[in-house]
Amino acid sequence: MESITPILSSSIVGSSTSNAGGQQQNSFRMREGQILHALVGETKGAGTFVLNIGENRLIAMADSVTLSPGQSLQLQVTATRPQLELQIIAAPLQQQLGKTLTFLGHNLDLSPLMEILQTPSSHGDVALSAASAKILEDFFALQQRPLGGIEGADALRRMLAGIGLKTEAQFHRGVNNEQTDSLVNTLKSALLEIVQRDQGSASLKEIAKTLISTIESYQISQLRLDHDNIQILPLPFSFIDQGFLLIDNKQDQAPGGHEGYRQMHFSLHLAVSGLGNLHIDFLQTEGGLWMRFNCDSQEKADFVAQFSDELKEQLADLPLQGISFAGTASPPGADLVRMLVPAGHSLLNTKV
Repeated sequence: MESITPILSSSIVGSSTSNAGGQQQNSFRMREGQILHALVGETKGAGTFVLNIGENRLIAMADSVTLSPGQSLQLQVTATRPQLELQIIAAPLQQQLGKTLTFLGHNLDLSPLMEILQTPSSHGDVALSAASAKILEDFFALQQRPLGGIEGADALRRMLAGIGLKTEAQFHRGVNNEQTDSLVNTLKSALLEIVQRDQGSASLKEIAKTLISTIESYQISQLRLDHDNIQILPLPFSFIDQGFLLIDNKQDQAPGGHEGYRQMHFSLHLAVSGLGNLHIDFLQTEGGLWMRFNCDSQEKADFVAQFSDELKEQLADLPLQGISFAGTASPPGADLVRMLVPAGHSLLNTKV
């Protein structure tokens, strides 16, 4: 990901919530380091424009940037006293659709980042807000939980909800003040705070930038997959080198248009140390579950097949109608690129 360079500091000069004397009040309960999504409502000339933040409208002033009505901005609160100051920190995701999907070689493993933060004097006196520190600690603790059973499923659900994958989309649709805190208190916002702090070691910032790039690459991938009604979700567990879940949200009908027939198709695309690439397809219908394990070699597929009886026992409550094994799996990144780039198209635009 390209480095995030602050463009300007925008000082709030008035709003519908200003007092009679015109002095700015922090009526939105913003805090330093908080990440906001804003839309430019209209421009008023001389570097003055209207920002729409959720249901709130602010008149803001900037000296060295040109903004257009309808433009989407990602902002960070850099000061709350004596007046609010906002800083543009990133372009909207839609503007990054043509960029490289850099997450293909990375997973959302917080271990390297937490190792630096938890080592005294190793991160250059970076002073994270209490909210961001707690977000990082809680997310890292969830990553250490066992994956199996109900607890593992709950940990995954909480991690996915806390990453911040849908924050920009939800802000774009509009949120009220009560919803704002829950949307900005995400892993992505905590990582952005590390990157934007003046203090902190270069290695800590680079790790945070890589993790942000990974999150944004999943967001960009989702933008591309939306038209196929497919959902992509990262699998942020430290024992997975690379991994994501694809859910096909299309509900198919049986031949003849039989009403009430519904099936669900989803797939796991993984790279795991010791086992290599693994692609697992699931097809669930009213009749039961079909599974296909695809490893990156026939030797590994034969090895995995030895545990099919144990798998059937684990799925006793869900009728397993069929299971098969193959040895032709590709790396997870290659699988995704094939989905994102239609046949006959290229990732590079070579037209002059």
